[in-house]
Amino acid sequence: MSFKGSEKEFIFSLSLQQNKGILEKELGFTLENMQLEKHYPGMKIDMYGFDNTGNEVFVENVLLKSNTTHQKKVLKIINMIEKGSVVYLAYDFQEHHIKELQQTILKSGKSINLYLIKLNPNILNPLEMLNRMHKLKIYENLHLLNITNPIQFLEKDSIVKPIQGTKIERKEKRYNFELRKDANEYLLETLRKRIPYFLPFHRQKANLDSIRVISFGAGRSDCNYFVSLSDRRNMAFVELRFSENTRKIYNAIKEKEVLVKERIGKKVVFKDNSILVEFKPLKSVKDTVEELVDIFEKMIIAFSNYTYYFYEEHMWQYHSQGI
Repeated sequence: MSFKGSEKEFIFSLSLQQNKGILEKELGFTLENMQLEKHYPGMKIDMYGFDNTGNEVFVENVLLKSNTTHQKKVLKIINMIEKGSVVYLAYDFQEHHIKELQQTILKSGKSINLYLIKLNPNILNPLEMLNRMHKLKIYENLHLLNITNPIQFLEKDSIVKPIQGTKIERKEKRYNFELRKDANEYLLETLRKRIPYFLPFHRQKANLDSIRVISFGAGRSDCNYFVSLSDRRNMAFVELRFSENTRKIYNAIKEKEVLVKERIGKKVVFKDNSILVEFKPLKSVKDTVEELVDIFEKMIIAFSNYTYYFYEEHMWQYHSQGI
């Protein structure tokens, strides 16, 4: 959850996902398929995955002392699930919150483990530094969070007992491109691998089995990217759309239309507050994905100064590859 443009909690979650050994060391088990901002009935889970026995793991992060809002969310998770591990990371914990969580789990009789983990206060300054960086520079600087003992498991306050499960065997993901869900997941996975510095790609997407067009925030409110392997017209595309509220940004980019076409290609179309590149899907899903990812990266590099910092041109010096 961001606050006034802050993404510190998400940056922290991303850092833990990319360096899951830090969390695994405190929990005492391995983590599999960790996803960020996983859609779950009625809420988003900061981090979601499985342990090595196949049980669900829910992680809630808060860079403050435990508070009412996050307490309600953790309690909701406990009430919704029948089995698994709930991991609550906070700067510190209020005693009555700890007792409430303990009592809720014990009274439920469910096979739920509670892991309370305290954040090292020394991590807050580098997190603030990352939060103030140019958005395209954060990922490459996540190493700033590599401090000694960034988190500490509060064993005495936690509830940990053996939970039965089925051991997960690690297998390479095999995609069935006849299924829309698999094709969309492959597109997302490729975007994350090829363009990891664009943070919106790391957030989990819902309903991948039913949607043809996937959207991502481009930075400023009312600036959004859309991508499709094949829309209802059987066209693949990447599009950056603006609303009337951000038309001024669109017009500023359109003034450099010649340069944009030199950077991205002659297929770029400026129309109706959008910048679009579309083409007929290629022979294979993999080939289509490669083309989309190449276009997407060129657009992100070219336009991010505008979509994030149109009114803060002093930030442009930190990303000199933009148009």
